[in-house]
Amino acid sequence: MKDVFIINPNSGKKEQYRLIQQIKENFQGRRIIIEKTKGEGHAQFIAQKYALKTEEDVHIFVCGGDGTLHEVVNGMAGCEHISLSILPVGTGNDFIKSFSGLTREDFLDLSNYDKGQEVDCDLLKVNGEYVLNTASIGFDVNVAVYANKYKKYIPAGGIIPYYMGMWASLRRPLGKEYRLQIDDRRLPETKYTFLVFSNGRFYGGGYQPCPDALINDGILDVCLIKDVKRTQIVSMAKLYEKGEHVDYPDLAEMYQAQTVHVDTNNEEVIMNLDGEIRTMKNPTIEIEPSMIRLILPRTKMSSLE
Repeated sequence: MKDVFIINPNSGKKEQYRLIQQIKENFQGRRIIIEKTKGEGHAQFIAQKYALKTEEDVHIFVCGGDGTLHEVVNGMAGCEHISLSILPVGTGNDFIKSFSGLTREDFLDLSNYDKGQEVDCDLLKVNGEYVLNTASIGFDVNVAVYANKYKKYIPAGGIIPYYMGMWASLRRPLGKEYRLQIDDRRLPETKYTFLVFSNGRFYGGGYQPCPDALINDGILDVCLIKDVKRTQIVSMAKLYEKGEHVDYPDLAEMYQAQTVHVDTNNEEVIMNLDGEIRTMKNPTIEIEPSMIRLILPRTKMSSLE
C-alpha cells in the first residue's frame, strides 16, 4: 500500500503547510508520494497513472476543492485497488457536507484516517463523464458561471460568491422548455428554471436540491424547478437552501431514477458537473453504483442519512 497526496498548489496555502507537517507526523515509515497539479486536467492524469498500476493498492488523498476532486474521480473510477480520501482545502467542498456526522476539520486531520471508515460511493455519468456530487442545467448553471468568476476575488469562498452569482443571473432569461425521459416515463415538454441531478445532498455553497439523496443507494435523485418568476427567486432560494422546496409541488418536481435523458432539440446547453462547466446536446444522466471506495475520517461515525 502506498499513500498518494494529489495537491492543488493554488488551494488553501496555510492549510497545505499544515498538511505537510501532518504528513511528517502521521506517516513516518510509510510510502508517501506527493503529486502537485500543474494545471487543468493534470489531477485526472495523475489519478489515471495510478489506476493503470493494478499490482499494488493505492490510497489517494485529494487536497483541493471540488474541481480537483472531480478530476481525480474521473481518473480512478471503477478501480478496485484505489481508495479515496478528501482533504477539503479548496473553496467549494460541497460533497463532504453529505456526511452529517463529520466536520471539515475532521476531514483535514490526517490522524483520523488510521483505520478510517470505508464507504462505497456511487457516481453519476453524464455523456461519458463521471460526476461525484451533482449535475445541473439552467439558472443555477448561470449562477455557477458567475460564482466561479467571483471566487477569484473572494478568497474566503463559502456561499457569498453564489449569492452574487444569483443576482447577476437574474438579468438573463430564467426558464427554458425541455422534454425529459425519466426511466420509462416520458414527461411532457415543460418550461423549467433549472434541472438538478444529484448523488450528494449539497451543492452551490450549501443548497440542498435533493435532501434525501444518498451517495450509496444506487439511485439518481432528480429535482426539476418549474418556471419561477424573478419576484419568487429570493423566497425560493431560502426554501432551496434548507431543502424545504420539496414541500411545494407547484414549485418543484422530485423523482428518483436510474437514467434520465434531457431532450434539448439538438441545441447546446451549458451544464454544471461538480462545478465544472460543460457544453452538451441532449445529455443522458445515469447512476453508476459503487464506482469508488471512500475512506472517511474515523473520529465520529458519519451519517449518510
